[in-house]
Amino acid sequence: MDPLTALFNIGSSIIDKVWPDKTQAEAAKLKMFELQQQGAFAEIQNGFNLMLENVKVNANEALHQSIFVAGWRPFIGWVCGVALAYNYIAMPFIVWVTKCFYPEAPQMPTLDMTELLVLLGGMLGVAGLRSREITAGKR
Repeated sequence: MDPLTALFNIGSSIIDKVWPDKTQAEAAKLKMFELQQQGAFAEIQNGFNLMLENVKVNANEALHQSIFVAGWRPFIGWVCGVALAYNYIAMPFIVWVTKCFYPEAPQMPTLDMTELLVLLGGMLGVAGLRSREITAGKR
């Protein structure tokens, strides 16, 4: 249970003790519930507005004439793609061919895939928190 709901449950029990009249208590609970809903909707609206602003910034960046402004996302995407291709396709093949013909050849350098996958996951929107929200049904 989230802290806000727990707080409103406590408030509901306090209302029951303060107002002995059931109709007044129910009216106070309804008002408290409306305030809770308005706060939740305001939070959702703020998050939605933030996402819209982010989309506008991304669109403005993509339309920019300068390659240094419009090209940074594709550049990072290509760097991540080339690094993944090297690490999972090219390097194993090159190592295999090299070991077949030159067994004494030194080992090829490997990439630290942890940082690369974090960067690529962030670019693709594959964040753990967002995935957790989707699986929990909080779209």
